[in-house]
Amino acid sequence: MKNTMKLKVELENGVRLLWPTPLFNKKFDETEAINKGLVRIIHEKERQDIGKKKSIIGGWHSSDDLHLWDFPEVKEILNFISTAITEITKTSAGVSDDKFSADMTYIAWANIIRNGGMHRMHSHPGSTWSGVYYVSSGIDGPVDDNNGQISFLDPRGAVEMIPTPGNPFGQPLNLPPEDGRIYCFPAWLKHMVYPYQGSQERITIGFNIRVENFNEFN
Repeated sequence: MKNTMKLKVELENGVRLLWPTPLFNKKFDETEAINKGLVRIIHEKERQDIGKKKSIIGGWHSSDDLHLWDFPEVKEILNFISTAITEITKTSAGVSDDKFSADMTYIAWANIIRNGGMHRMHSHPGSTWSGVYYVSSGIDGPVDDNNGQISFLDPRGAVEMIPTPGNPFGQPLNLPPEDGRIYCFPAWLKHMVYPYQGSQERITIGFNIRVENFNEFN
């Protein structure tokens, strides 16, 4: 029977890691000026837009139209998102940059959370990939414990039924915020943001991507 699973990990000791979940994680360089401009733009939008109530608690979620905002800084972030989507798509499909084509539609929005704010556990139905870009982490120095970290749940059901050496199954993956960093992941992967404690604001850009009409070339 033909094995169609292209996203796989073969270890050298005869062990294969099955059903891996891809996550794009990159810190983009020299984003200070871009982020400073985005802070100004997002604050202005907050004054104009009452926002939406979704997973956010104790903060502001813009309308889902950031990808249409006509600012150079936004265009730079869309380029970062395009890089993330290209990399995670070609990895999941097992192809190189010039070996596939696809129609990609997307939406993006801004989030501001202040002291005590958080995001409930959620996923993003109807999308292929989702992600977050950190405009301002709001934290100076090391991140203490789970303060404002994004947390991903193990998507496999019933993996905690029996203790396993090393406790490798069922553990959440917590990742720290950092200015200029982007995380991109499957939209079905449940995630949350722990309550943020800090005197400054946490400002992020979230996005959803839908991939359709995917074609692979030989």
